[in-house]
Formats: sequence, structure tokens, C-alpha cells
Amino acid sequence: MVQTKNKPARKGFIYDLQRFAIHDGPGIRTLVYMKGCPLKCLWCSSPQTQKSKLEIMHNEINCKKCGRCIDLCPVHVIAISDDDDEIIIDRELCTSCGQCVEICPNQALKLIGYHITFEELFQEVNKDSPFYRRSNGGVTVGGGEPTMQLDFVTAFLKRCKQVYINTAIETCGYVKWDGMEDLLKYVDLVYIDIKHMDPTVHKELTGVSNELILENAKKIAAIKLMIIRIPVVSVCNDSDDNTTATARFAFDLGENLKRIDLLPYHKFGTQTYSRIGMEYKLPDVEPPSDDHMIRLKEIVESFGVKAQIGG
Repeated sequence: MVQTKNKPARKGFIYDLQRFAIHDGPGIRTLVYMKGCPLKCLWCSSPQTQKSKLEIMHNEINCKKCGRCIDLCPVHVIAISDDDDEIIIDRELCTSCGQCVEICPNQALKLIGYHITFEELFQEVNKDSPFYRRSNGGVTVGGGEPTMQLDFVTAFLKRCKQVYINTAIETCGYVKWDGMEDLLKYVDLVYIDIKHMDPTVHKELTGVSNELILENAKKIAAIKLMIIRIPVVSVCNDSDDNTTATARFAFDLGENLKRIDLLPYHKFGTQTYSRIGMEYKLPDVEPPSDDHMIRLKEIVESFGVKAQIGG
């Protein structure tokens, strides 16, 4: 379970910033990707944001097998295969000290994640404030999962609102309500994922049940503008029955629900799994056809709920 508020967080742990985004809220936006997520979706396109710790990424394409990282590693967790064809990293024992990253001449190794104070993060995103004003844009915090670092994200968004920056979050909704409620005081728009309506199937697909998520969606829609996102993944959640159940649930949320975004499954990010020592669980799944996406959109709209394909 995601933890709720404790002591104020001086630093947050993020994966990356993306500037000039146009698909994660109104106008031109800066996206903040937090690191750490309580869900482990089978199709996750950002596996490097799942763990709440520093990780080493190894890009096999750039690697020349020079062996410098092997010789330097202070805990001796890097080796080369018997046929000299593959670099092997024992990530369970790796301390993520970063020495191998610094010595690599070909940038084949990279540390994922860094710590930052909420004021430092604010000063960084505030550099884009002229673009926010001209486009009615702002800041969107996603991940990973922003509610994994409630104190930090709340402090950061509160700081943004002090200078009237529009704010949005992208959340899986798996968090105790008292923490979410406090965060929402500083949020203008909420994107929430609905992966599947059946709690048992949802747990099979993501590692957790959906009861808390659906209950939070109802509470959020009562007080904030909200957009539901459905990642449409073949053989996982793309059936007519599941789409119908989701649309029926969405209809009951009321006027604060702006629409449902149907996001077609894609294979971007699947190569990242091997680079961080993970196995991709859906190698044979293909993106849904345009006709199938149109059909699902029509099902949602038949309930009087606005829908669009893509975010």
C-alpha cells in the first residue's frame, strides 16, 4: 500500500523532466517523471520508473566490451559472458555507486534517477513559465507514480500554485485517500488510469486489485476535473465487455469527468527491459488495429461519455 503523509520530504526522487509536452494536459507543459510505482503492469512502457531506487542501465548497442567497468567495479558485480559477447550485471548486489558510468568511454552505462528538492524542481520548471502563460499550459507530474512521494509532490505543486501555474497529475489511484485529498488541493486536473474493471483480472495484470483505485476515482471526480486513461492491450483488457463496464462506471462519475482517453498499446520501451535486467512479459502482443480502437471508442460514446483515441 502506498504510504500517506509523514514528515515533510526535503527531497524527491525523479527519473526525468520533459519540456514542451502537448499531450499531458492543456497547452505547453513540463512533465515531471517520478521514480517508483506500486503497480507492475505487464505492458509497462517505462519499467525504469518502477523501482524507488537508483538503477544501472546498460545499452548493449553502445558497449564495446572494453572491460573497464569490470576492472573498476568496487563490489565486483560486473562480468562478461564466457563467449565475450554479453556484459552481465548482478543488480541485486549492485550499489549503484556510478563509478562504472563515469569510466565508460562509450556511454553504454547510465544511472537512472536522481534526488532533488521541491524548490530546486520548481526553479527548474519555472524557467518555462513564459510558455505556460502563452499557451495556457503548466506542469504535469507523472511517473512512475507521484503519490508514492506524497509529501514532496504536494510541496512542489503547492509551490507551483503560489505563482499560478496550472497543475496536473497522472496517477494509478492506488493510494490512501487522506494523502490524495491533501495533494488535490494543489491540482487542477487529474489523469487516472483504469486498467481493468474486474478486481481479480486487475490484480493479475498489475499486481494489485482495483477496489481502492475505483473508490478514489469516484472521490476525485466529485471535486476535480478528471480524465480517465485506458491503456488498450490485446488479450488483457480490450474486450467489449470490459470497455462497456468502464464506460458505465465513467458515466456515473458526473460532469467533472471530461472524457476517456483510449491509449493503443505500443512497443516503445520494450527494449528498456533488457537494459535494466528485467524480462518483458508480453513479447508477442501486437498493437490493436485502428478498426478495433474505433469500435471501443463507439462503445464508450454510446454511454454519453466523451472519448478520444490517444492522449
